[in-house]
Amino acid sequence: MQNIGLMMTYNEEDIIEETLTNLNQFFDKILVIDGSTDKTPEILQSFDNVVYYLRDDDLCPKRKITDGVRQFLLEEAQKRYGYDGWFTLLHGDEMFVDNPNIIAEQAEKKGAEMVNWHMLQFFLHTSDFENYDDLMPIEKRLTHYHPGGLEIRQFKNKKGVFFKLDQMKVLPYGLKNKPFLDYPIMRHYPNRSIRQLQKRPSTGFLRNDDFKPSKSDLEEIKKKLFVEKLNPKYKQTRIYDGSYHELEAENRPSFFQQWLAWRKYKEIDWGIAGLLIPSKHKEYKRKIFK
Repeated sequence: MQNIGLMMTYNEEDIIEETLTNLNQFFDKILVIDGSTDKTPEILQSFDNVVYYLRDDDLCPKRKITDGVRQFLLEEAQKRYGYDGWFTLLHGDEMFVDNPNIIAEQAEKKGAEMVNWHMLQFFLHTSDFENYDDLMPIEKRLTHYHPGGLEIRQFKNKKGVFFKLDQMKVLPYGLKNKPFLDYPIMRHYPNRSIRQLQKRPSTGFLRNDDFKPSKSDLEEIKKKLFVEKLNPKYKQTRIYDGSYHELEAENRPSFFQQWLAWRKYKEIDWGIAGLLIPSKHKEYKRKIFK
């Protein structure tokens, strides 16, 4: 069964080679939309499994890029390879722990049409500051992570599936609402290096290829990079010790137990439903009716 990767990237020069090396073991075909201004395009196109490459400026000039532009990749993939198998949504800073091909096969057998993946959010911890090496491989450089956060990363390839170009969600239209009853895991590296921050306009350090931040600039970036928690909503900070323990495939309990346990890892935003929960009532009443 084929499993085609649909990837979106933006200035991932510091990690994209490691990402594609991880993806190389799972995907023979990866189609990419890229908006980078660094060396990401060169690295992407050096991998044989990247079979199609598009610049987002060529697709939507002077228009904000949304998740919906994956429609261009979806159409190209179905034109080339038909309507068999599954699609997997890829990003330049995410790598798989579970095998996405095995997960797609299991989901197919269960009649599911989408798969939620459990994102393990890796980050630079304050304890890493003294021995930090910006060129160390990502798995050795970032060992602290938060379990928690679910995102759709796979869906069935079939006729009638489509993205709306202006949509802001990763899941396409046209799927039956039948998810796979498991949460396979993957690694996410949203904040990972000084090199990454230098290439992001929001940091104020993106000037041109000749710009070199001062020593004080770099120290300030370091202070922003190294944190105790990536987000206050995460309840646990763990160190990878060679195992992801109960989150790994051979240790994961039943789906119902996984679902019950999920709040151990990350706070849940109950929205208006919080009014029905005694412990949340005052908090959400204040939030909603302020």
